[in-house]
Amino acid sequence: MRIRFVSLFVVAIVALSCGLCAPALRATDGIRELRSSPQMQSAAGTDYVLRMAPYGGLTVTLIDVQSATGDWVKPDASKLPALPAAPPTASKALSVQWFYGDAAGWMPVPAGWRVQRAVIGADGNTIYTFAAPAGASAGWVTYTVIPACESCILQSAAGLLPGAGERLAAMNQQPTINLGQTNPVMSWQSRPDDCSLLFRYRSGSFTVRAAVLSSVSMAMDDSKGGLSLADVYVALPEGQAALADYLVGRFQQAFAACRSPNGWPG
Repeated sequence: MRIRFVSLFVVAIVALSCGLCAPALRATDGIRELRSSPQMQSAAGTDYVLRMAPYGGLTVTLIDVQSATGDWVKPDASKLPALPAAPPTASKALSVQWFYGDAAGWMPVPAGWRVQRAVIGADGNTIYTFAAPAGASAGWVTYTVIPACESCILQSAAGLLPGAGERLAAMNQQPTINLGQTNPVMSWQSRPDDCSLLFRYRSGSFTVRAAVLSSVSMAMDDSKGGLSLADVYVALPEGQAALADYLVGRFQQAFAACRSPNGWPG
């Protein structure tokens, strides 16, 4: 009876961890469903706690998260890395506030926005979602880091990075999610290498700007190193297109795609 209990517990933990990336991963008939306005929310004070701290001449916000294991994951204010460079101008349209969370590190967010979701799974899968003061219908940003869960990584990358759809299909005995076949259809995309995809698509009233990055290539059978994935999705009004580009570009700089054989720790 004890063994059965342990097995059910492990299954529950795995299901919870994979559920972190599920909203962006539904696929039918080889078509990849892209992220839309996020609905899931975390409870302030129960799931996460915000701490304000002076740093680098600014007031930054640290995010403490109660992980799926029950432990609180708290950034150490005395060991924070240097702040990235701010947007190039000080115009109100480019004004940001800085949040810091485990795995994702520094996260610039439009000034005045709030945390909507902060989750760390049992295997380190981490997701932070921020929303405009009026709610996600007025704008949203999601940062995700998946450090090791292979099925979660393949689900998040399928249809976006070379090799992911084929490997996921072989693992789960399901139809292959074809590279570049997405719903909505991408309006623009750029592939600097096998580990990076920068793209845009329409969702509601927004042009979503996004980057999906892997630590090593999934297209090569002989790839060496730990496989990790990180992505950012930014939905801002068109008047803030420059800020959206800055958020995506800064994230791309923070996670060195194809050049991180040790993966990204969660």
